[in-house]
Amino acid sequence: MAIVGDRPTHGLRLRLVRDGTRRYTGAAMTRDRSWELAADVEDDDTVTMTSPCAAPTEVIEYARRVVRIAVRSAREDERPLPRVLQRWRDRDP
Repeated sequence: MAIVGDRPTHGLRLRLVRDGTRRYTGAAMTRDRSWELAADVEDDDTVTMTSPCAAPTEVIEYARRVVRIAVRSAREDERPLPRVLQRWRDRDP
C-alpha cells in the first residue's frame, strides 16, 4: 500500500534521510503532531539522537533503535548506510 498524504491516519511514521556520510535528519509524525529528529552515527556505530523540538522519549528511542539496526545490518553485510529509513508503527506514542 502506498503512503498517501503527509501524516498517518493513526500510528507513528518515521522518515530519516542521510545527509552526509553518517548523519540522518527527518521527522516522526502522528496524526496531529510532528517532531524533527537528527541521528549522528559515530565511528564505533553508536547512535546519538537529537530533537530540537523536544520529541517524547519514546519517539526518540524508537528512532534510535531503527537507525542502530540499519547501521548494524549495513556493517554485517559490508554495505554502505541506507540513504533513507522509513518506518510506520501502528501505535501512537
